[in-house]
Amino acid sequence: MKFELFKKTFLLLFICTLFLNKIHAQDEFNKWVVGIGINAVDYFPILNPTHFPGLDPSTGNQDGFFNEITNAQDHWNVYAPRVNVTRYWKNRISLDVSLSVNKITKYGDIEIDPISYFALDGNIQYCLVKPENYFAPFIYAGGGYTFAERSGGTVNAGIGVNFWFNESFGISAQGGYKYNSPDFQLYPHMFYSFSVIMKLNAQRRFMWNSRKRFNWRNGR
Repeated sequence: MKFELFKKTFLLLFICTLFLNKIHAQDEFNKWVVGIGINAVDYFPILNPTHFPGLDPSTGNQDGFFNEITNAQDHWNVYAPRVNVTRYWKNRISLDVSLSVNKITKYGDIEIDPISYFALDGNIQYCLVKPENYFAPFIYAGGGYTFAERSGGTVNAGIGVNFWFNESFGISAQGGYKYNSPDFQLYPHMFYSFSVIMKLNAQRRFMWNSRKRFNWRNGR
């Protein structure tokens, strides 16, 4: 049931992307970016009995919130795809919608039978420099809904960076925290992604200027 719902959601997202690109094809300053890549889900740094009194201590994290946050080998569930569409709005603010698919096999320090994970998120991004820079770090906040063995809405916050190779193609990396109230029985977790990104209709003088380089002194 959940898989069928997300297939329909993904198809709708794809159709909307094509439709919106067609509408804005004549826009000299087309502001759409699409991306596809991998994602990683990490429960270990959040699974602490101090914050979740009813939590099974066998999950392994006894040393505090965000413990072993960079231990990708032992705790990260890495899977694909993650697809996203980003629309630049104004004043360094962009709107981003993403669909992520994962398969959870690591729950803290516990190896478990695979659980399908689907997440649909909408976030507001604020670029810390001018978006036309080749190196463009940003912060983001928003919300979404995650379907897994335990499902529920999430509140999202994190950081990321876009790096553009030219006026059309680049890469994007981001990491953040997805919070959910224990009342909804979906444990909070860390979420990371790495994507290849492309500007739509870049040949029509996309808002980024390919000749402009990042100035490390003044951040512009």
